[in-house]
This record gives sequence, C-alpha cells and structure tokens, in this order.
Amino acid sequence: MQKELFLLDNTFFSDYESEIVARRIGPARSFARRIGACDTVVSVVTIAEYYERFGRERAALLASEYSILGLHLADAFKCGEIQTRLASKRLGENDAWLAAQAMRAGAKLVTRDRRFNDVRGLDVEFYG
Repeated sequence: MQKELFLLDNTFFSDYESEIVARRIGPARSFARRIGACDTVVSVVTIAEYYERFGRERAALLASEYSILGLHLADAFKCGEIQTRLASKRLGENDAWLAAQAMRAGAKLVTRDRRFNDVRGLDVEFYG
C-alpha cells in the first residue's frame, strides 16, 4: 500500500513556528503529529517564501529537513491553466505554483487557505 504524499505550504510552517513559540499544540502541530509516518515534501517555492521571512540560514535548515519538490515545465503549464480557469478569482502566484506542483506529484496540499477549494482537481488537506 502506497503512503500518502503531503506537500506542506508556507502557512503550515508559519503556524507551526507560531505554535512552538507560544508553547502550545495547535492545529499545525497536531496535524504534524498525525501524519508523522507519511511522506511529506516541501516546494522550492515555499523555501523561497521562508527565506524572505526568516533569512537564508533558516530556509536552508528547513530545506535540509524535508524532501524538496522542484519545479518542472509541466508545473508551468498547469499553473497557467489554473490561473486562466480561475480568471477573476486567481490565486497568488506562489499559491498557483504550489497547486500545480501538488497536482503533478499526486500530493495533498496541506494548508488552511480555503482559496485552494477553487482549484478543480486539487487534493487539499486542511489542518486548521
């Protein structure tokens, strides 16, 4: 039996870090405990977002702790398709890339961002 694959988005890591700082078990940490044995990956897009927020060292540390999902030409086409379909309700650029990557990899996108509900064919796992 194949394990589920989860693509963790930036909101997940932001919430996870906030919960650690607050010394509490919230939705992100609870979710992480629940999927502990599952395969998880992080997008290069999320690494870039993390770098912007926390700097190079912390982004490199995050990248060392997970398998990294890179970008592929297929992601570019899927990203364009997603944004074209959504038209006036477009996702942010980084979110569209994450959705495209999750779809190509057959991964569930882990987020609390309900805008991903608008992406037809995307498997989303809401943690909060």
